[in-house]
Amino acid sequence: MWEFAIRGARGTIPACGSEYVRHGGNTTCFSLQTDTELLIIDAGTGIAQLGRELGSLAKLPPTTIFFTHFHLDHVIGLPCFDPVYRKEATITLMADPCRTSNWKETLNTLMGKPYWPVGLGETDATMKLEDLPVKEDRLERAGVKISWMRVPHPQQCLAYRLETPNSVVVIATDMEHDANMVQPAFLDFCRNADFLVCDAQYTPEEYPAHFGWGHSTWQAATLIAKQAKIKQLVLTHHAPTRTDKEVEAIVKAAQTVFPNTIAAAENMKLSKR
Repeated sequence: MWEFAIRGARGTIPACGSEYVRHGGNTTCFSLQTDTELLIIDAGTGIAQLGRELGSLAKLPPTTIFFTHFHLDHVIGLPCFDPVYRKEATITLMADPCRTSNWKETLNTLMGKPYWPVGLGETDATMKLEDLPVKEDRLERAGVKISWMRVPHPQQCLAYRLETPNSVVVIATDMEHDANMVQPAFLDFCRNADFLVCDAQYTPEEYPAHFGWGHSTWQAATLIAKQAKIKQLVLTHHAPTRTDKEVEAIVKAAQTVFPNTIAAAENMKLSKR
């Protein structure tokens, strides 16, 4: 079984209300179920529902959580991930060691008193904190070739490329690329992927007031998709106040440039047609 799923597509802070049902209000989390393991990208609030789904399994798969960065909307769900409290669970956390702050200390602070009653090292699960390799920006896990590169975002952020036997998915949440200038190295990183899950938090009209905040527009996302020969573009990191109708309006605008564009939504599965 190989299944890539979107568990949370909202940026900054969760959204709640009838205007956010279609695309969901949970913050960033993606999962890839392989034949033998579960791979997760980021632990926003979307990871909580994933944890509840895993609760119905008699046997938990070994799980690895890869972090893009450590802003709250990408880590706040970790303490509410149910497998953390199951004795039979084995969970590995991985991130870029070449950061200005120690990511392991960051997570121990987040999941520790006074912010949370149970510390990261005090739960029932077997927890491992491992650095991503430094010499090579790639590794293989459960038959998935995983590579990463830094993208423009405050306090450093990674994009990930997951190559499975079925498809190639690039996850590029939280990055700032101007619609007129994209890093050639990033285009090469994305080249020929089946899916590009790409930051499109701002509209072109909103972007000038948010320059330097670390997020892109649908215009930048479509430019990347066209130049990198992406098969399907998936817009993500929806602004917390962006209603379903407004997200759909952004998708329609993006489709005029790159027709095969959709918006990320909770519980959406990405598979090649």
